[in-house]
Amino acid sequence: MPIRRWTFPLVAALAFGQEAAPFPPEAPGPWQPAWEWTFRGDQLSDPGYAPDSFRRAGLQLRLRWSWDSGAVRLEAGTRSAVGSDGNRFNAPRWDQQPSNGTQIDVARGEVSWVAERAFGALSVGFQENGLMSSQALWDRDLRLLGVGGTAGFRGLEGLLQEAGVRVAVGRVRTPLGGAVDLAAGQAVLKLDTGPWSWTAHAGRWTLGWEPGVARLRPLPGRSALERQRMVVDAGGASGTWNSAFPWSARWFQARNPETRETSEEVQVTAGSRERVYWPQLSFTWQRLSSTGTLYPVNGDEWWFYRRARGPRFEASLPLPGRWIASVVVLRQQADGDEYRVTRKMLVLMKRF
Repeated sequence: MPIRRWTFPLVAALAFGQEAAPFPPEAPGPWQPAWEWTFRGDQLSDPGYAPDSFRRAGLQLRLRWSWDSGAVRLEAGTRSAVGSDGNRFNAPRWDQQPSNGTQIDVARGEVSWVAERAFGALSVGFQENGLMSSQALWDRDLRLLGVGGTAGFRGLEGLLQEAGVRVAVGRVRTPLGGAVDLAAGQAVLKLDTGPWSWTAHAGRWTLGWEPGVARLRPLPGRSALERQRMVVDAGGASGTWNSAFPWSARWFQARNPETRETSEEVQVTAGSRERVYWPQLSFTWQRLSSTGTLYPVNGDEWWFYRRARGPRFEASLPLPGRWIASVVVLRQQADGDEYRVTRKMLVLMKRF
Protein backbone atom coordinates (compact mmCIF):
# COMPACT_ATOMS: atom_id res chain seq x y z
CA MET A 1 0.00 0.00 0.00
CA PRO A 2 1.87 3.15 -1.14
CA ILE A 3 2.06 6.20 1.07
CA ARG A 4 -0.38 8.19 -1.08
CA ARG A 5 -3.13 5.68 -0.28
CA TRP A 6 -2.74 5.83 3.51
CA THR A 7 -6.14 7.26 4.35
CA PHE A 8 -7.04 5.37 7.54
CA PRO A 9 -7.50 8.03 10.26
CA LEU A 10 -5.14 8.72 13.20
CA VAL A 11 -5.66 11.83 15.22
CA ALA A 12 -3.12 13.06 17.78
CA ALA A 13 -3.79 15.79 20.24
CA LEU A 14 -2.09 19.07 20.65
CA ALA A 15 1.56 18.15 21.09
CA PHE A 16 2.93 20.82 23.30
CA GLY A 17 6.70 20.61 22.81
CA GLN A 18 9.24 19.71 25.42
CA GLU A 19 10.67 23.21 25.24
CA ALA A 20 8.34 25.49 27.23
CA ALA A 21 8.90 29.25 27.27
CA PRO A 22 9.54 30.66 30.76
CA PHE A 23 7.38 33.72 29.99
CA PRO A 24 4.24 32.50 28.19
CA PRO A 25 2.06 35.18 26.57
CA GLU A 26 -0.91 36.30 28.61
CA ALA A 27 -4.13 34.59 27.54
CA PRO A 28 -6.97 36.81 26.28
CA GLY A 29 -9.55 34.95 28.41
CA PRO A 30 -9.61 32.63 31.45
CA TRP A 31 -10.64 29.44 29.59
CA GLN A 32 -8.58 28.49 26.56
CA PRO A 33 -9.39 25.34 24.53
CA ALA A 34 -6.95 23.93 21.96
CA TRP A 35 -6.81 20.79 19.87
CA GLU A 36 -4.69 19.08 17.27
CA TRP A 37 -5.27 16.32 14.71
CA THR A 38 -2.47 14.11 13.40
CA PHE A 39 -2.87 11.67 10.51
CA ARG A 40 0.00 9.23 10.05
CA GLY A 41 1.04 6.50 7.64
CA ASP A 42 3.97 4.30 8.69
CA GLN A 43 5.90 1.71 6.69
CA LEU A 44 8.81 -0.41 7.91
CA SER A 45 10.90 -2.39 5.42
CA ASP A 46 13.10 -5.02 7.02
CA PRO A 47 15.41 -6.85 4.62
CA GLY A 48 16.78 -9.01 7.45
CA TYR A 49 13.53 -10.57 8.72
CA ALA A 50 10.49 -10.12 6.47
CA PRO A 51 7.75 -10.89 9.10
CA ASP A 52 8.76 -7.77 11.03
CA SER A 53 7.88 -5.52 8.08
CA PHE A 54 4.56 -3.71 8.34
CA ARG A 55 2.34 -0.94 7.02
CA ARG A 56 -0.10 0.89 9.23
CA ALA A 57 -2.07 4.09 9.44
CA GLY A 58 -3.78 5.92 12.22
CA LEU A 59 -5.38 9.05 13.54
CA GLN A 60 -4.82 10.86 16.83
CA LEU A 61 -6.56 13.77 18.52
CA ARG A 62 -5.33 15.76 21.49
CA LEU A 63 -7.64 18.17 23.30
CA ARG A 64 -6.50 20.76 25.84
CA TRP A 65 -8.31 23.11 28.19
CA SER A 66 -6.47 25.68 30.29
CA TRP A 67 -7.58 28.21 32.88
CA ASP A 68 -5.42 31.14 33.97
CA SER A 69 -5.88 33.46 36.90
CA GLY A 70 -2.89 35.57 37.76
CA ALA A 71 -0.04 33.31 38.82
CA VAL A 72 -2.17 30.14 38.80
CA ARG A 73 -2.74 27.96 35.75
CA LEU A 74 -4.86 24.80 35.53
CA GLU A 75 -4.57 22.56 32.51
CA ALA A 76 -6.38 19.38 31.46
CA GLY A 77 -6.36 17.35 28.27
CA THR A 78 -7.11 14.05 26.61
CA ARG A 79 -5.56 11.94 23.87
CA SER A 80 -7.68 9.75 21.59
CA ALA A 81 -6.35 7.46 18.88
CA VAL A 82 -7.48 4.83 16.42
CA GLY A 83 -5.03 2.80 14.34
CA SER A 84 -5.06 0.05 11.76
CA ASP A 85 -2.75 -2.29 13.69
CA GLY A 86 -4.40 -2.37 17.12
CA ASN A 87 -2.82 -2.24 20.57
CA ARG A 88 -1.57 -5.84 20.41
CA PHE A 89 1.40 -4.68 18.35
CA ASN A 90 2.48 -1.81 20.63
CA ALA A 91 5.12 -3.85 22.45
CA PRO A 92 6.79 -5.57 19.45
CA ARG A 93 6.82 -2.26 17.55
CA TRP A 94 8.35 -0.35 20.48
CA ASP A 95 5.45 2.15 20.65
CA GLN A 96 5.37 4.64 23.51
CA GLN A 97 1.63 5.30 23.03
CA PRO A 98 -1.30 2.92 22.52
CA SER A 99 -2.65 2.79 18.96
CA ASN A 100 -6.30 2.76 20.03
CA GLY A 101 -8.27 4.28 22.89
CA THR A 102 -8.72 7.45 24.91
CA GLN A 103 -6.63 8.46 27.92
CA ILE A 104 -5.78 11.48 30.03
CA ASP A 105 -3.00 13.45 28.37
CA VAL A 106 -2.43 16.14 30.99
CA ALA A 107 -3.99 17.16 34.33
CA ARG A 108 -1.88 19.62 36.27
CA GLY A 109 -1.78 22.83 38.23
CA GLU A 110 1.02 25.38 38.01
CA VAL A 111 2.05 28.34 40.11
CA SER A 112 4.47 30.80 38.52
CA TRP A 113 6.04 34.12 39.28
CA VAL A 114 7.87 36.69 37.16
CA ALA A 115 9.99 39.53 38.48
CA GLU A 116 12.06 42.07 36.57
CA ARG A 117 15.07 39.75 36.31
CA ALA A 118 13.86 36.43 37.71
CA PHE A 119 11.17 33.86 37.03
CA GLY A 120 10.03 30.53 38.36
CA ALA A 121 7.27 27.94 38.10
CA LEU A 122 6.16 24.84 40.00
CA SER A 123 3.88 22.30 38.32
CA VAL A 124 2.15 19.39 40.10
CA GLY A 125 0.13 16.60 38.51
CA PHE A 126 0.10 14.57 35.32
CA GLN A 127 2.28 16.49 32.89
CA GLU A 128 4.91 16.67 30.18
CA ASN A 129 8.60 16.66 30.90
CA GLY A 130 9.85 20.26 30.81
CA LEU A 131 13.54 19.40 30.49
CA MET A 132 15.41 19.96 27.26
CA SER A 133 16.41 16.77 25.49
CA SER A 134 16.36 14.87 22.20
CA GLN A 135 14.64 11.72 20.97
CA ALA A 136 17.82 9.81 21.76
CA LEU A 137 16.94 10.16 25.46
CA TRP A 138 13.25 11.06 25.89
CA ASP A 139 10.05 10.57 23.90
CA ARG A 140 8.11 13.84 23.83
CA ASP A 141 4.77 11.97 23.88
CA LEU A 142 5.42 10.44 27.31
CA ARG A 143 3.84 11.93 30.44
CA LEU A 144 4.72 11.64 34.12
CA LEU A 145 2.75 11.96 37.33
CA GLY A 146 4.81 14.11 39.66
CA VAL A 147 6.45 17.50 39.99
CA GLY A 148 8.17 19.76 37.49
CA GLY A 149 9.83 23.07 38.15
CA THR A 150 11.98 25.81 36.69
CA ALA A 151 13.71 28.85 38.15
CA GLY A 152 16.18 31.30 36.71
CA PHE A 153 17.18 34.77 35.64
CA ARG A 154 16.99 36.86 32.48
CA GLY A 155 18.56 40.08 31.30
CA LEU A 156 16.70 43.33 30.71
CA GLU A 157 18.41 44.00 27.38
CA GLY A 158 17.25 40.71 25.83
CA LEU A 159 20.68 39.09 25.45
CA LEU A 160 20.18 36.69 28.36
CA GLN A 161 16.90 34.85 27.78
CA GLU A 162 17.32 32.24 30.50
CA ALA A 163 19.94 31.17 32.99
CA GLY A 164 18.43 28.71 35.39
CA VAL A 165 17.60 25.16 36.41
CA ARG A 166 14.83 22.74 35.52
CA VAL A 167 13.72 19.60 37.37
CA ALA A 168 11.28 16.74 36.77
CA VAL A 169 10.42 13.97 39.24
CA GLY A 170 7.64 11.42 38.90
CA ARG A 171 6.29 8.13 37.57
CA VAL A 172 6.23 7.78 33.78
CA ARG A 173 3.21 6.29 32.04
CA THR A 174 4.19 3.76 29.36
CA PRO A 175 2.10 1.13 27.50
CA LEU A 176 4.19 -1.62 29.15
CA GLY A 177 3.78 -0.48 32.76
CA GLY A 178 6.93 -1.47 34.62
CA ALA A 179 6.67 1.19 37.40
CA VAL A 180 9.04 3.54 35.55
CA ASP A 181 10.29 6.41 37.73
CA LEU A 182 12.23 9.46 36.53
CA ALA A 183 14.26 11.98 38.53
CA ALA A 184 16.14 14.56 36.47
CA GLY A 185 17.58 18.04 36.73
CA GLN A 186 19.52 20.31 34.40
CA ALA A 187 21.07 23.74 34.08
CA VAL A 188 19.98 25.79 31.07
CA LEU A 189 21.50 28.81 29.34
CA LYS A 190 19.72 30.63 26.48
CA LEU A 191 21.14 33.68 24.69
CA ASP A 192 19.75 35.89 21.91
CA THR A 193 22.30 38.01 20.08
CA GLY A 194 19.89 39.17 17.39
CA PRO A 195 20.91 37.35 14.22
CA TRP A 196 21.82 34.28 16.30
CA SER A 197 20.19 32.40 19.18
CA TRP A 198 22.17 29.99 21.36
CA THR A 199 21.14 27.32 23.85
CA ALA A 200 23.16 25.03 26.10
CA HIS A 201 22.05 22.58 28.78
CA ALA A 202 23.58 19.91 31.02
CA GLY A 203 22.18 17.69 33.75
CA ARG A 204 21.71 14.24 35.26
CA TRP A 205 18.85 11.84 34.53
CA THR A 206 18.02 8.83 36.73
CA LEU A 207 15.55 6.14 35.66
CA GLY A 208 14.28 3.11 37.59
CA TRP A 209 11.97 0.33 36.34
CA GLU A 210 10.77 -3.20 36.99
CA PRO A 211 12.33 -5.47 34.34
CA GLY A 212 10.20 -7.14 31.71
CA VAL A 213 10.15 -7.63 27.95
CA ALA A 214 10.93 -5.27 25.07
CA ARG A 215 11.91 -1.79 26.28
CA LEU A 216 11.79 -2.87 29.93
CA ARG A 217 14.45 -5.54 29.53
CA PRO A 218 17.14 -5.77 32.25
CA LEU A 219 20.41 -3.89 31.97
CA PRO A 220 23.38 -5.91 30.68
CA GLY A 221 24.84 -7.95 33.52
CA ARG A 222 21.99 -7.17 35.93
CA SER A 223 19.64 -9.66 37.51
CA ALA A 224 16.26 -9.94 35.78
CA LEU A 225 14.62 -10.23 39.21
CA GLU A 226 15.78 -6.92 40.70
CA ARG A 227 14.65 -3.38 39.98
CA GLN A 228 16.79 -1.74 37.31
CA ARG A 229 18.40 1.67 37.79
CA MET A 230 20.27 3.69 35.18
CA VAL A 231 21.96 7.08 35.46
CA VAL A 232 23.14 9.21 32.54
CA ASP A 233 24.74 12.62 32.38
CA ALA A 234 23.21 14.46 29.42
CA GLY A 235 23.97 17.75 27.73
CA GLY A 236 23.60 19.57 24.47
CA ALA A 237 23.96 22.81 22.56
CA SER A 238 22.27 24.49 19.62
CA GLY A 239 22.61 27.57 17.48
CA THR A 240 20.02 29.20 15.19
CA TRP A 241 20.55 31.83 12.53
CA ASN A 242 17.36 33.92 12.60
CA SER A 243 17.04 34.91 8.96
CA ALA A 244 14.08 34.86 6.58
CA PHE A 245 15.06 31.24 5.91
CA PRO A 246 16.53 30.19 9.28
CA TRP A 247 19.24 27.59 9.82
CA SER A 248 19.94 25.69 13.01
CA ALA A 249 22.32 23.02 14.28
CA ARG A 250 21.85 20.92 17.42
CA TRP A 251 24.04 18.44 19.25
CA PHE A 252 23.08 16.20 22.14
CA GLN A 253 25.02 13.56 24.09
CA ALA A 254 24.28 11.27 27.04
CA ARG A 255 26.94 9.38 28.98
CA ASN A 256 26.55 6.60 31.52
CA PRO A 257 29.11 7.38 34.27
CA GLU A 258 29.18 3.72 35.40
CA THR A 259 29.81 2.03 32.03
CA ARG A 260 31.21 5.12 30.23
CA GLU A 261 29.08 4.34 27.18
CA THR A 262 27.70 7.30 25.27
CA SER A 263 24.81 8.01 22.92
CA GLU A 264 24.33 11.09 20.80
CA GLU A 265 22.19 12.89 18.27
CA VAL A 266 23.21 15.58 15.76
CA GLN A 267 20.69 17.58 13.73
CA VAL A 268 20.89 20.24 11.03
CA THR A 269 17.70 22.06 9.98
CA ALA A 270 17.00 24.62 7.26
CA GLY A 271 13.72 26.52 7.12
CA SER A 272 10.82 27.01 9.48
CA ARG A 273 7.41 25.54 10.21
CA GLU A 274 5.95 28.99 10.80
CA ARG A 275 5.79 30.37 7.23
CA VAL A 276 3.17 29.05 4.81
CA TYR A 277 4.61 27.28 1.75
CA TRP A 278 8.18 27.70 2.99
CA PRO A 279 9.64 24.22 3.50
CA GLN A 280 11.72 22.93 6.39
CA LEU A 281 14.40 20.33 5.67
CA SER A 282 16.09 18.37 8.44
CA PHE A 283 18.90 15.82 8.69
CA THR A 284 19.48 13.91 11.94
CA TRP A 285 22.13 11.36 12.84
CA GLN A 286 21.47 9.22 15.91
CA ARG A 287 23.77 6.76 17.67
CA LEU A 288 22.50 4.69 20.60
CA SER A 289 24.69 2.51 22.82
CA SER A 290 23.58 -0.29 25.11
CA THR A 291 23.63 1.68 28.39
CA GLY A 292 24.28 5.27 27.28
CA THR A 293 20.60 6.06 26.83
CA LEU A 294 17.45 5.63 28.92
CA TYR A 295 16.03 3.09 26.48
CA PRO A 296 12.68 2.50 28.27
CA VAL A 297 11.73 6.14 27.55
CA ASN A 298 13.56 7.26 24.39
CA GLY A 299 11.82 8.17 21.15
CA ASP A 300 9.67 5.71 19.17
CA GLU A 301 9.77 7.64 15.89
CA TRP A 302 12.97 5.77 15.06
CA TRP A 303 13.02 1.96 15.19
CA PHE A 304 15.80 0.50 17.33
CA TYR A 305 15.90 1.99 20.83
CA ARG A 306 19.49 0.97 21.69
CA ARG A 307 22.66 -0.49 20.12
CA ALA A 308 22.03 1.10 16.71
CA ARG A 309 22.88 4.06 14.51
CA GLY A 310 21.65 5.73 11.38
CA PRO A 311 20.40 8.85 9.56
CA ARG A 312 16.95 10.39 9.37
CA PHE A 313 15.71 12.78 6.66
CA GLU A 314 12.59 14.92 7.09
CA ALA A 315 10.85 17.43 4.83
CA SER A 316 7.96 19.52 6.17
CA LEU A 317 5.71 22.04 4.44
CA PRO A 318 3.40 24.45 6.32
CA LEU A 319 0.07 24.87 4.52
CA PRO A 320 -2.78 27.39 4.87
CA GLY A 321 -5.16 26.82 7.75
CA ARG A 322 -2.41 25.70 10.17
CA TRP A 323 -1.77 22.42 8.35
CA ILE A 324 1.69 20.87 8.24
CA ALA A 325 2.64 17.97 5.96
CA SER A 326 5.83 15.98 6.67
CA VAL A 327 7.63 13.09 5.02
CA VAL A 328 10.25 11.15 7.01
CA VAL A 329 12.70 8.50 5.80
CA LEU A 330 15.22 6.87 8.14
CA ARG A 331 17.66 3.97 7.98
CA GLN A 332 19.10 2.29 11.03
CA GLN A 333 21.63 -0.49 11.46
CA ALA A 334 21.96 -2.60 14.58
CA ASP A 335 25.44 -2.61 16.09
CA GLY A 336 27.52 -5.70 15.46
CA ASP A 337 25.57 -7.14 12.51
CA GLU A 338 24.11 -6.32 9.10
CA TYR A 339 20.54 -5.95 10.36
CA ARG A 340 19.18 -2.78 8.73
CA VAL A 341 15.71 -1.30 8.53
CA THR A 342 14.18 1.47 6.44
CA ARG A 343 11.25 3.34 7.92
CA LYS A 344 9.02 5.81 6.06
CA MET A 345 6.39 8.05 7.64
CA LEU A 346 3.84 10.44 6.19
CA VAL A 347 2.39 12.87 8.76
CA LEU A 348 -0.37 15.41 8.22
CA MET A 349 -1.09 17.67 11.20
CA LYS A 350 -3.82 20.24 11.76
CA ARG A 351 -3.86 22.64 14.70
CA PHE A 352 -6.84 24.74 15.75
